Amino acid sequence: MTTDEAVAEIGAVMKKAGLVWLSWNGQRAMPAWFATVDGAYVVLADRDGSAEQPLPGLADADAVQVVVPAKPATSRLASWTAAVRRLEPGTEEWTAAALVLRTERLNAAGLGNQLDRWQAQADVLVLEPTGAVTTTYDDTHPAVTPPETSATTRGKRPITLHKRARRRPKLS
Repeated sequence: MTTDEAVAEIGAVMKKAGLVWLSWNGQRAMPAWFATVDGAYVVLADRDGSAEQPLPGLADADAVQVVVPAKPATSRLASWTAAVRRLEPGTEEWTAAALVLRTERLNAAGLGNQLDRWQAQADVLVLEPTGAVTTTYDDTHPAVTPPETSATTRGKRPITLHKRARRRPKLS
């Protein structure tokens, strides 16, 4: 498959997605919403722990693995490799990308100062296809082990008020 064919295939599968899973530097895949700006795929990544999309370290990554999920969420439509490029705030390209991202952002708070907040607290990143489509439609469930946590699901049973009697009382 040539690079042009791969980019065309990536464009076809990305039209069907509203969310992708991104994995970089050996980390777990993280969900990310994106927008398409002039054929490029743009992602907003939080920089300072604000209320935007948390993708720590993505701006510093050279490449990212993009997984496009199929409509039944248990399968992947395609997986491809992208180069990451950070847009400089205030440039014409950044403004165009930010305006498109603004329209795609659901449940946004503070629309009046959103672009100013993004300039100070977030990175606008372009995911440029390298031409490497690693997998196409795969319907096997990509089960992974859950991350380590101190949370538990078993412990002391809760106290129950108004317990039902174990034996039925005699009515007569």
